[in-house]
Amino acid sequence: MRFFSVGVGGILGALARYAISLLLNDKGMLPWGTFAVNVGGCFFIALFLTLVLHKLSGQSYFVLAVATGFIGSFTTFSTLSVEGIVLFQTSAPLALLYLGLTLLVGFIFTWFGYATGQYILTTGWGQRWTGLSVKGERNG
Repeated sequence: MRFFSVGVGGILGALARYAISLLLNDKGMLPWGTFAVNVGGCFFIALFLTLVLHKLSGQSYFVLAVATGFIGSFTTFSTLSVEGIVLFQTSAPLALLYLGLTLLVGFIFTWFGYATGQYILTTGWGQRWTGLSVKGERNG
């Protein structure tokens, strides 16, 4: 059942990545679709794991489907690498800028996802939504 959960999430994540790439990759010199899915994936995996691991095991079917399946197939390091090499052939400075910017913005968005999750968990709204405090203790 775990493999099935990862597979279903993976199919949906790959389809979402493909759709975003179709929408954004022809919008200029840089592969913006790959940039968007990788940076967005950084935000969403940090947010998701910050919120759900307070309630669910890391091996739950839902966590596997979303984190490993959907977000894992939604983001793409291999495409980033290939597009970086292709871009490097036309402009080394632009390729280095693109790759460096992707890493930097990815780390920043990961932090934003984590901080957003922590904020949600420590507000009244977040405690109502999850039923847990930031320490993982059940509220009243």
